[in-house]
Amino acid sequence: MFRVLHLADLHLGYRPDLPAPVREEVYRARNRVLQAAVDLALDPRQGISLVLIAGDLFDNHRPEAPLVEETIRQLTRLEAAGIQVITVPGNHDEITYNDAVYRREAGRWPGLLVTDPMPAKVATLKVKGDTCHLMAMAYTGGVTRVDGPLKAFPPAEGEGVNLAVFHGSLDWDGGERSLPLDGEALAAAGYDYIALGHIHRGGQRRLGRGLAVYAGMVAGKGFADPGTGSWTIVTLGDGPARVEQVPARVTPWRLVDLDVTAFQEPEELETAIREALDPGALMQVRLTGSLAFDLDLEGLQARLGHPSPYLELVNETAGWTPEILESIAAEPTIRGLFVRRLQEKLAGSAGPGEAEVIRRAIFRGLLALKGGSR
Repeated sequence: MFRVLHLADLHLGYRPDLPAPVREEVYRARNRVLQAAVDLALDPRQGISLVLIAGDLFDNHRPEAPLVEETIRQLTRLEAAGIQVITVPGNHDEITYNDAVYRREAGRWPGLLVTDPMPAKVATLKVKGDTCHLMAMAYTGGVTRVDGPLKAFPPAEGEGVNLAVFHGSLDWDGGERSLPLDGEALAAAGYDYIALGHIHRGGQRRLGRGLAVYAGMVAGKGFADPGTGSWTIVTLGDGPARVEQVPARVTPWRLVDLDVTAFQEPEELETAIREALDPGALMQVRLTGSLAFDLDLEGLQARLGHPSPYLELVNETAGWTPEILESIAAEPTIRGLFVRRLQEKLAGSAGPGEAEVIRRAIFRGLLALKGGSR
């Protein structure tokens, strides 16, 4: 029996789409996630004997030199401790190119670097006395033969643990570079554990006698791609594969949808936002519903200050309630005149489609008149 740390999609070197000071801070923190993984693997309480990297260790095939050096240093720590390391290139850090990091650094890459362009048995390992047969591949443009989902997987060996590592899309054909994998063929191959990368949200599925697992991306890349916030550890060699998720100390990306319809005053909205904030997270609060008051988004953001490492307010409201529009229309101002004229057009609109266009015009026009934006 032995325990494996299954990593995938660390995307070291990724710079998020955030304002400059926060962007660089998050960039540096994300690049430290490999050190955290190595620290976890070296923790004797975890009993890790093997580390699998199932693709996209880097965010691109030519990461910056200091990042490459630090990565090699961290992986060498594992080797020095007797923990075996397997690295499979992905589609972001693709091995295809002549200047790819895995081609340039192949001679000194710690552990086993998989370079076979098609599914193959790449090694037989001894892990804590157990025999481990390793099947893997590295997608290589122009060499890897992909004509629909891959089906030609080497069969499992009769003795020992059969372990496969692929960076691809299971039963989903997202194109050649997504490396589509046929689930039925993988089940028929008879592997005990299939370590997968490419799908950031993680997940697992039973395939025949074995278990296919996407470790997922530990540290997020954005509000739409927030990461799992956990490490994947699997125990092999004593019955079916057993998977556990261990919380990771990474900065979370949190998205909160807040319906403003029930709020009658700006202060109520401000209080609700404060209650929803996580002081340790990168936060985006999306405002939805209908407004019963004039929303000053910039002023609200300023009043909230910096309760989190980053806070972004997004106005996705459908516009103002009829009551507040009537109040604005009564004003002896340009915006009052604007609303009155569009309300007249709204009353004479030809149908629901035209009415919706006019309502959106009122909303955007009022935002523009006060210097706001969506």
